[in-house]
Amino acid sequence: MPSRVEHRILADIRRGRRRACEQIARLHYRSIYNFLAYLSADPALAEDLTQETFAAAWAAIDGYRAEGSLGAWLHRIAYHKFVDAARIGRRRDVALADLESRKDTASQASDPSSRLVARERQGLLYEALGRLDEREYTAIVLHYIQGFSFRRMARVLDEPVGTVKWRTNHALKNLRQLMTGRIQP
Repeated sequence: MPSRVEHRILADIRRGRRRACEQIARLHYRSIYNFLAYLSADPALAEDLTQETFAAAWAAIDGYRAEGSLGAWLHRIAYHKFVDAARIGRRRDVALADLESRKDTASQASDPSSRLVARERQGLLYEALGRLDEREYTAIVLHYIQGFSFRRMARVLDEPVGTVKWRTNHALKNLRQLMTGRIQP
């Protein structure tokens, strides 16, 4: 459910107050952009899709029923924008390069051999992530990177919670299978 602040802002948006639109964008822009950046692995595409998401949201704001949080509604629109972009050929073709450029805390170890092992593990994980299908990849991004609950993921993906849980579990099993024997605990 939207918070009181979101209810007030939504009422202002429906009255045509531009500042209210700016407030919503300030509250949710970074989260929507990060979500799209992880999905697309292309900052320029993520920026474009984020703009398209907010444009679509403003156009459909009268249809927003406030059944879930405004953030989940925006994420659902963003996800559909990403899927649409993928359908017309703008797919995430640089996902591994983007993920590999990110350093996890383990790779910051002072021991050179520990850094090497951490980088190798990270590379194998990113390789395995890249081999997941798009829906499994999206589930992993939403749950483990964006920190969404299964219920919120279900709203974004417009699917039942059980389906989202199953897909996330299936994605983790596929990751384990892809990495079996390659990474030691």
